[in-house]
Amino acid sequence: MKIIQVNPGCGIPIPPPSWGAIEKIVWEFLCNVKKLGHETELKWCSEVTSNDGDIVMVHVANLALELAERGIPYVFQHHDHHAYHHGKDSFVYKQNLEAMEKSILSLVPAKHLVDYFDTDKVQYFSHGVNLNDFYPSSKPKPRPSKPKLLMIANNGLANDPTFDRKGFSYGLGLAMLNNLDITIAGPSANQQFFNSNLWMLSYPKLNLVFDLPNDQLLDLYHDHDIFIHPTMLEAGHPNLTMVEAAASGLPIIADWELETDFHGAWRAPRDIFQMNIGLKDILENWERYKNNVIQTGKELSWENRTKELLTIFKKLI
Repeated sequence: MKIIQVNPGCGIPIPPPSWGAIEKIVWEFLCNVKKLGHETELKWCSEVTSNDGDIVMVHVANLALELAERGIPYVFQHHDHHAYHHGKDSFVYKQNLEAMEKSILSLVPAKHLVDYFDTDKVQYFSHGVNLNDFYPSSKPKPRPSKPKLLMIANNGLANDPTFDRKGFSYGLGLAMLNNLDITIAGPSANQQFFNSNLWMLSYPKLNLVFDLPNDQLLDLYHDHDIFIHPTMLEAGHPNLTMVEAAASGLPIIADWELETDFHGAWRAPRDIFQMNIGLKDILENWERYKNNVIQTGKELSWENRTKELLTIFKKLI
């Protein structure tokens, strides 16, 4: 089998040196398809022809529609949370729906999006994690008396970098409630969020990290104890950082869709006191949470996700 991955063309290299979620997903598919004994190639949309391979996989709606106009069959993977945020009357929803309807098959990384997009072309396909890049620390981690909290995210929503989509204020509130250290990492665009929320910078145990290279992320995970992710909107459930934190051995306090299980995580709404109940439960059942979250990471390895992807593609061919 030969699979063509279409470069999303967002101006970020593949593989991405730092931030770049779609680019990371494309890279993992390229590497694991090859690892599993199949041919694969990364191409710009304009370079793709109908004779290139058995499957053409595209990750951005406008490029999918460009392929449709040229009569090239494709599998579309949806990643754009704005289609849900802006609603069914929005241009972005209609564009993504059209890309799905013109596809052979479309994959969405959240179960609630299967019903949200009114087409029979859609099925759920979760994100994964590279177990060579993210794995538990070799040093045993006993239950911490003062756990170090970690958040990793690109905050903002709909071109407003000051909007707290990822819940930084809630994670910080949990840290302040318990007098805990907390690190918030992500792209340098997050600086605009903190510049508009200067009160957060007054907490002396807050550590900000910007534009950390991918090869240093594991050290950041290993240097912390619990991952915090009280997001209000995601295209992926679980999203990439949740799975990476799990594979790295960090129990998680997060908010994600009810349709999807994630063992090793405490589900909490964006409520500091509910999150605090989760924090106490994790600390009281430390080994169980750690073992469950590591197992979840193993099950969601990109190799396993790619095996499932290849099974789907074989049926399509």
